[in-house]
This record gives sequence, C-alpha cells and structure tokens, in this order.
Amino acid sequence: DCIEAGIPMAPTVFAFKGKRSPAALLKEIKARGWKTFVMKQSMMAFSLGFCKLTVEECEKDPSILRKYFKDYPDCPEYVVQEAIEGFVRNWETRCFWFNGEFLYAIANKAAVSTEDGKEVIVTGDDIPEEFLENAKRIGKEALKVLPQLKTPNGHLIPMTLIRTDIGCSDSQVYDKDTKWDPNGKTFFLNEIEYGGTTYFIRHLKEDWMPKWAELYVKKAREIAEKMSEAPCDEPKAKRARTDGAVLKKPAAAKAMVAGA
Repeated sequence: DCIEAGIPMAPTVFAFKGKRSPAALLKEIKARGWKTFVMKQSMMAFSLGFCKLTVEECEKDPSILRKYFKDYPDCPEYVVQEAIEGFVRNWETRCFWFNGEFLYAIANKAAVSTEDGKEVIVTGDDIPEEFLENAKRIGKEALKVLPQLKTPNGHLIPMTLIRTDIGCSDSQVYDKDTKWDPNGKTFFLNEIEYGGTTYFIRHLKEDWMPKWAELYVKKAREIAEKMSEAPCDEPKAKRARTDGAVLKKPAAAKAMVAGA
C-alpha cells in the first residue's frame, strides 16, 4: 500500500513460512540484482535475528542461510531487504505521532549499522533539520495508508501512537526496480511501529512520562464514550424507535387491553 501511494521504501522481499527455502531465497535476491542484504524476523524487536550478508559469501558457503532457517523456523516471515549503505553514514529518524499529530522525534544510528558497533542517539534540535523535515513529510504520508481505527461498535477514532522510521540512502542501490539517485539523498520509509514500540523516553530533553500518561487516559475516555453510544451502523429509524424511555404498545396489545 505504501509503495502504491508513492512512498519510497527499501527494496524488500518476504520469505513466508512453509514456502521458503535457502536456495529459493538466494535465487530471488540474485534476480533482483542485490549485492548485500539484511534479514530480520517480522515478529522480533531489538535487532533479534538481524543479520547482514553478501550474495558472494552465501554462494561460497550455503550453510549460512541454512543455519538461519534452522535457527528461526517458527517465524511467519523473514523480511529481507537490500542493504542500504546510507544506514551506516546517515541518521534513521523516528517520528512519534498520536491522533495523527507529530509529537517528537529521535534520530539514531543503530549498533548493527555502525562500524564500531555502538548506537548513537540524538533528539530535539540536535537532529539535523534536513533529516527531521523529510522524516515528518514521509511519515505523514505513511499515516494516510494505515487502516482507519474503529471501536468495536463501529465508531471512528483517531489513531493512537504510531512511530514512523525514516532512513536515508546516499549511494548506489542495485535493485533492478529501484531508480534512486546514487549521488543524492533519498529518504525512505523503513518501518511503521505502533503502541508496543520503544519510546526512547530516557533520551529526550524533557520528561514525556506524564504527557504519555495524559494522552492515553484521554484516549481511553474517548473510546469509553464512543462505546457507550449506539452502534454507528445501526439504522437511524431503529434508534429513533428505541431511544425513548417509554415505548408505545403495539396495536394488537392495545386491542387486548381494550377487550379485557
């Protein structure tokens, strides 16, 4: 959906449980023209199960992919992407949204991406403006693609926490279907996360704990109020007949009372 909406994304393939094999995956990667790729599990976090590999080393040693498949057999799908070398040099900017409104951002270079293996994080006005503004621009477009949030009785409510992670490419991408300028910066959507994500509270320059508490209390009350209302898809005529405290008796019941 994001690609159809014109939102840039890293070249990606999925290896689904029950339909994947190391040989088939490598064949698909080579057909796309990739030289280096990353693999991660769709249901994991904190870089668990993350690895960066080259086509050359996997061809020389097929056991590398076989071992990955053996170590993580239960994952519904592996997310496999061409490695974007700009991740090593540039910030990945993570924007936090609530009710569709921007709240704050953090920018980081993950430990798995840096040359010295150490994560670097900046926040607030330490984030370069170019990275922040492009992250907000792409993130706002990504929000439009998400399904509309509804209460169980059908009322529409604004989205709760969404985090959009925006990366930056500044070099050659070899995917046969991707035409990014290797001499300029291309900002792209890397991930969309929801409420269970990392909030990076400890890195912020102000205390967001009370603010998050306030936002979630307000959202809970909003949902409770909507839940107390009649289902929004119930016909208005039906609601009109049942809204009153005293209902009119059916004609047949009136006749029975009159003849009593």
